[in-house]
Amino acid sequence: METMKALVLTGKQQAEYIDVEKPVCAKDGMILKIEAVGLCGSDVRTYVHGHSKVKYPAIIGHENAGVIVEIGEEVKADWKVGDRVIVNPAIPCGKCYYCTHDDMSGLCEILSVYGNDIPGGFAQYMAIPGVGIEKGQIIRIPDEIDFDEIIIVELLASVIKSQEHMRVSLGDTVVIIGSGPIGCLHAQIAKLRGATKIVMADINQERLSMVGKFGATHLVNSGQEDLVKIVKEITNGRGADVVIVAAPTAEPHQQGLEMLRKEGRLSMFGGLNKDNPWTKLDANLIHYNRLEIHGAYSYSFANFMQGFELVLAGKINKDIVTHKIPLKDMPEGVKLIQAGKAIKVVLKPWME
Repeated sequence: METMKALVLTGKQQAEYIDVEKPVCAKDGMILKIEAVGLCGSDVRTYVHGHSKVKYPAIIGHENAGVIVEIGEEVKADWKVGDRVIVNPAIPCGKCYYCTHDDMSGLCEILSVYGNDIPGGFAQYMAIPGVGIEKGQIIRIPDEIDFDEIIIVELLASVIKSQEHMRVSLGDTVVIIGSGPIGCLHAQIAKLRGATKIVMADINQERLSMVGKFGATHLVNSGQEDLVKIVKEITNGRGADVVIVAAPTAEPHQQGLEMLRKEGRLSMFGGLNKDNPWTKLDANLIHYNRLEIHGAYSYSFANFMQGFELVLAGKINKDIVTHKIPLKDMPEGVKLIQAGKAIKVVLKPWME
């Protein structure tokens, strides 16, 4: 039996870096040598709180990039050993209502995802099944693009989808609550879409001090300053066009409503703890100001490709990746993120 190193979750906040069986290449699949895998906020939540689709022991990791090292004999697509690729983690069925209506495949009723339904990239090698080639999305990476840089595409795709849904446009004032990697990408995409005032807020001053380079025109420590008052001041009392809550907490939702202009839009981008998913909103504000409340989850294949092209074109600041650490040190990466000392952490399965 051929083995590989993998970071295996065995319970909540329990992970073991151990030898496991290397995946066998299916006749209609391929094997990817993982060169970089992103430590996503959802991975942090899965590690800390568990996940309904993750059964222990589990190999998670859905922001995966690497090199094809084996190809099944029945694979007909134009792939070859040595190709550098990034893998879209979402594999829609292509047949359900959401897959066949209005580009809603990200809401597929039987969506398969690497790291949840399929073993993910927290390992030295990852199997891509036949369905991942047939119905998934695998994209070649040019030689000049670094693996560590390209893994942000999956996050970026979600941000692009959200801002399309929110109709962020020329001249908008956009407030982003949360200065993690999602918040930083939201600031960059808002700028590219033409927003002229971009306010980024956070209660962690250390992290806030790192994010000025990502497009925000105003940085606010909302733990020390009145964010609603500041937003009203910079918009001449009108309020923001769009507020994006890119933090996994409910408290900013109501605050977001209070800083919106009439007919403004609020995006609930950050998912909440499944044990306490409730939020409290002033229904009269929503009613009388005709406010819109938007959920933000997943993306389409087109959004993934848009994110990929933006990275290739140099439109996204690569400094969003602040830490590159060995895969075995994933729990330390979680601590860096939780303490606000890191923006984006990339795990390296082959780094000692």
